[in-house]
Amino acid sequence: MHGIAAALLSHVPLVAYPYRGENCACNLCGGTAATVVCRYDRRLKPLTTVSCDGCGLMRTDPMPSEEELGLYYASSYRLDYQFARNGTPPRLHLKRSRAEATARFALLGDYLASGSRILDLGSGSGEFLDILAKAGHRATGIEPGRDFARYARAAYGADVIESSWQAADLPAASFDLISAQHVLEHLREPVDALRRLAHWLTQDGFIHVEVPNAAATRHDPLQQFHFAHVHHFTPDTLVAAAERAGLVFHAGGYPSPTTMIFRKLAPGETPVRRAPPQARSQLRLGTLSPGRYLLSGRWAMNAINRARRFLQDSGQASTVS
Repeated sequence: MHGIAAALLSHVPLVAYPYRGENCACNLCGGTAATVVCRYDRRLKPLTTVSCDGCGLMRTDPMPSEEELGLYYASSYRLDYQFARNGTPPRLHLKRSRAEATARFALLGDYLASGSRILDLGSGSGEFLDILAKAGHRATGIEPGRDFARYARAAYGADVIESSWQAADLPAASFDLISAQHVLEHLREPVDALRRLAHWLTQDGFIHVEVPNAAATRHDPLQQFHFAHVHHFTPDTLVAAAERAGLVFHAGGYPSPTTMIFRKLAPGETPVRRAPPQARSQLRLGTLSPGRYLLSGRWAMNAINRARRFLQDSGQASTVS
């Protein structure tokens, strides 16, 4: 079931998501032993998150299959999380995306030479690609969501590959900078994705990665997890994932502890791989009661606020056809 009905049902507490998934090993260390840290997501829907006993990387278990994730991102994700209807991003999304793209461009300015070749993995509705192109860079996006990919091409003339990262056919060493902002947490195989990005990167290029910091405590613990995020990183596990993919930490920590710049190993450079942390998450999410969270009403206020923003933004930002 997809479309509006599926998006509405996905917000109903205690009703399971319509996926079967599969048990799989940790994509970072290959371990299978794991400890449950939470059995519900921020919508109070059953969704089990575990922490790998070997390295601490958290993941959804059972993990949605590649087919289930592909179908979800191609047809349902934007409606489910951003209330995008009829293939057109809402004004609220475009405003936020433009602001985030502007901030990202400023953050990466020191890594951009004149006419740089740039890849944006998960390019969404194309605002970052638009800013890059207007600054004289050669920008390409990969976006699996067909509606947002179509919008980026129509609204900005952006070069967007409508594909998963696995299916994208790009030459080796063809980009000076690759950006993956809030992408790795959505992927079943984030280490494999980083390895593919490294293949596409020039020898002296850089990879920018930003993911939510699972060690942050600014949210209620039960708000940490939801269906779209199948992995959850801390600074340590993000660095470990990049090192496993053959990358080296270059810079990071701003504006988030899990905002980082990586580079390739230089010729003759010996990799120094730090062992992933052995301690599990300090959040102790498994000890919390979803009943107390339900009675607090916070989940309802979150839903009401999202609905209010949607109603305020019900007018579409563009009439691109």
